[in-house]
Amino acid sequence: MQQTPLRFDLFDVTRIFLQWKKYIVGFAIVASLVAASILFVMKNYYRGYGAFYPASSVISGRINLFRETQQDWIDYFGEENEVDRAFVIGGSSKVISHLVDSFQMDKHYEIDVKADKMGYQKVVKKFLKNYKVNRTGYNHIEITFTDPNSEFAAAVVNEAMLSVERELREIFININRQLAVALDIRRDSLEHELSLATDSLVKLRVAYGIYDILAPSRHVLQGGGKGSGITYAEGLEKIQNLEETKDRLAIDKAKYLSLSNEFKTSMFPGFPMIHVVQWAAPFGPKAGPFRILTVLAVFALSLLFATVVACVIDIFQSNKSRYA
Repeated sequence: MQQTPLRFDLFDVTRIFLQWKKYIVGFAIVASLVAASILFVMKNYYRGYGAFYPASSVISGRINLFRETQQDWIDYFGEENEVDRAFVIGGSSKVISHLVDSFQMDKHYEIDVKADKMGYQKVVKKFLKNYKVNRTGYNHIEITFTDPNSEFAAAVVNEAMLSVERELREIFININRQLAVALDIRRDSLEHELSLATDSLVKLRVAYGIYDILAPSRHVLQGGGKGSGITYAEGLEKIQNLEETKDRLAIDKAKYLSLSNEFKTSMFPGFPMIHVVQWAAPFGPKAGPFRILTVLAVFALSLLFATVVACVIDIFQSNKSRYA
């Protein structure tokens, strides 16, 4: 006996839907009511939003503050490198830990970190689900935080931006501080050498009775260099060499002192590290749940699911009767 092929198209789906419409629509309504009940007891969540541009690191750099030649135009806003640094710091453990501790997230999320050994990790994990740092294509950073309390969400975002600025400033200040310390150490060493050279030069002048300025680099011989004989000539050469060395040490000491002061100037904490274009404000946009849209989506998906189940049952029954 030749079997006729199984035919199943849109007309069959329509027929099955009309045949089972009471059950299909009833299932969708029940699922929607359940979803609506769950959504009704859920809290509203609000998103705090803030955005900033990193500042140019060259603006406050020593190369710009103490330039000796005409400087080309320098943008006040940072480029790719500055944006990358701010993005990494915004999501760093140091900033995250500061925010979690400052806002007592364990109490906010009602997690007992003392009784639970993994409590702090749970707090951080839940915090990171709501905290986002985004690097945009416009070379600026966006920070968002989602929470049932809109004012709390805004406060977290604003503190996060301030934390990024503090961390950037601390990095640059620490670099300049260490460079200044290194220069000061070398300057102190030169000062000690200069003191020894000065004492030696004083003794030589007294010993040979020569008090003229003899340094070749000064291009002048003051006093005329009166005297003669081997002893006088020997003293003249020794004083000349030592005075030249002492002058070089004095010049180097002044150079190191000047450089140290330049780096210390770059430690000024008032230089802006970020330019905030939008502070997070309370009563920010709602982040969920979107009750009406969700209920409609549940109704549509439940309708589709119930229809598919009805089609499967109908096909199974048809095949069962054909091959019985």
